Amino acid sequence: MKATHQMTLRLPADLAQLLAARTPARKRNQFVVELVRRELLRESRELEAAAIRLSQLEAGATEEETAWLTMDDAQAWGEFDEQKFLQELHEPTPPRGGLPPKKLP
Repeated sequence: MKATHQMTLRLPADLAQLLAARTPARKRNQFVVELVRRELLRESRELEAAAIRLSQLEAGATEEETAWLTMDDAQAWGEFDEQKFLQELHEPTPPRGGLPPKKLP
């Protein structure tokens, strides 16, 4: 048997009522365990995908494009263009010389 750690969770009343109404009493703990496990795994996959994407961008970047990495705060102040950043963030960018993006299940 795997080691366990008992925790107390506080749920909003409406959520607790839904959980009680839709999950049999003896199955609630396992339901919560599976839900937490699934969400943590999803979050880990998202972080891994972001790290891979960043590595691909860095691998294909020129020295000019990465010059900002060596700037201190005083040099970089006022250089950030939030609109451009958000636009580029949401544009699909093919890898430049790196590995193809990893497909997540």
